[in-house]
Amino acid sequence: MNGQRYQEVIRLLPKMRRFAYGLTGSLEAAEDLVQEACARLLHQPDEKSSYLDRWLFRTIRNLHVDQIRKKAVAEKYNDYLTTEANDGGLDGNVDLETLQELDQVGSAITRLPEEQRTVIILIGIEGFSYRETAEILGVPVGTVTSRLARARRQLVGLISIRAFTEDIAGEVTS
Repeated sequence: MNGQRYQEVIRLLPKMRRFAYGLTGSLEAAEDLVQEACARLLHQPDEKSSYLDRWLFRTIRNLHVDQIRKKAVAEKYNDYLTTEANDGGLDGNVDLETLQELDQVGSAITRLPEEQRTVIILIGIEGFSYRETAEILGVPVGTVTSRLARARRQLVGLISIRAFTEDIAGEVTS
């Protein structure tokens, strides 16, 4: 691996970790996905450099899908172990209301179907374009657009329902 390619991978690590965490909900599983994607990159020819970010994100997604499939098979035969998600620590100076809103959005995102969650993470969090997201996922741009629209609608619904139920619960206890 040449020095420029190495520097590009280092620059992409935080984004890859965030994406992998968004897919798995677990810091350990996310680190495993990123590590495996980087290991696979070492065995690839250097011509992947022009599309390195898309290649890495697609590899992470494919590895995650493989893990889901393996888990389903293991579940069928009762031979798998479940893992606990680790919560990341936050700075105590962050506004409590903002943390609550982030928690609501994060919780709602985890409740989305996998294909919608993946599109929301790639476009909304990682900043990929629709075209780049389509390339990463191996689907047409129109599919990305419709998944994103459905995910946004569902997120608004999930967040609105949660806020409404919290308001009612607050009135009942008052």
